Amino acid sequence: MKNFIRLPESTDRSLRAWSAVDEHILKHLEEEKLSLENITLLHDRFGYMTCQLIVNTPTTLTYLDSQKQSILRNTSTNWISIEDLNIRSILDDIPPVGKIAVMKVPKSLDLFRLYLTKLTNSLPVDGAVVAGFMTRHFSKSMLDIAAEYFNEVSQSKAWKKSRLLLLTSPKKSNDKKIDIFKTILYQDHQYKQYLGVFSANHIDYATQFLIEHLELRNIEKSFLDIGCGNGVIGKHLLEQRDWEEAVMIDDSVLATASTQINLENHNAVQIKTQYHLDNFSDGKFDLVITNPPFHFEYEVDPSIAIRLMSDTQRILSNNGRLIIVANRHLNYKSQLSQWYDTVNILIENDKFIIYEAMK
Repeated sequence: MKNFIRLPESTDRSLRAWSAVDEHILKHLEEEKLSLENITLLHDRFGYMTCQLIVNTPTTLTYLDSQKQSILRNTSTNWISIEDLNIRSILDDIPPVGKIAVMKVPKSLDLFRLYLTKLTNSLPVDGAVVAGFMTRHFSKSMLDIAAEYFNEVSQSKAWKKSRLLLLTSPKKSNDKKIDIFKTILYQDHQYKQYLGVFSANHIDYATQFLIEHLELRNIEKSFLDIGCGNGVIGKHLLEQRDWEEAVMIDDSVLATASTQINLENHNAVQIKTQYHLDNFSDGKFDLVITNPPFHFEYEVDPSIAIRLMSDTQRILSNNGRLIIVANRHLNYKSQLSQWYDTVNILIENDKFIIYEAMK
């Protein structure tokens, strides 16, 4: 199997859909001759592990729309039937599965904790987890968190600059209720969000800068919030006025589920888990607003945010505008000028810039 793509698509040709961590995990599974029937896969971002282990009827847990779509695309191009797939959301109830689960350890240790919470509930008492990571990304916190959920935690030797955490004997007898949420206080509101949602300990500072300086126009009757996170930007907009249409999207099911919780009193808003804008009609929104990500795990890739910017031009109304907050060093003005007639810097400080782009 060699045909693997990444979604969202990137212009950085050095990025692959798998890494030495994936290869190390597969090498370990083969050498140890473990029972892999009904294996559970987590953090398989692009479906490489799902494809390689498909004969073992894996259950693949996903947390991103782009992850799920990548898996579907890559299994199809590698001649794997959709009927052979068992893809579930990380928020689904996971029935008892096989004895082994594998994952790449996510950058977010809160997400790592959420994964282990799900696994201790589904693995048998003799179950085990093989969790891979690049050695340069190791932190002692990985071991500390793993020890909260498993009685035995060890590390493999390094191979191709990667290592494995080997976790056995899940702590089934632990009666302590594990909280899979965090709560953030901002502007007299409490925002509840699942472990693994961006900016876990405070509202992101760029988002705060945007909210503090955002001024709406009277002609703006509809908005799209791209990358809604826990819903803080959308909540701010919804409290300013009544909207004819309000839509919030995020690639992460953990984010959109958090937004649903935080906006439960706003029935008119549409909250969708998706990573692209393809299904929105031309000229649909008066305002598109975003604090777009440019880090994806340990990768720095602004090309994905730049592609989103180009796509927004199609879905804006004739008098619509795009509002973006970004780190100063990204210099999005030159990029925006390729698609928009007018690009303004509304305000800036020593860290962030708020751009306004109009047709």
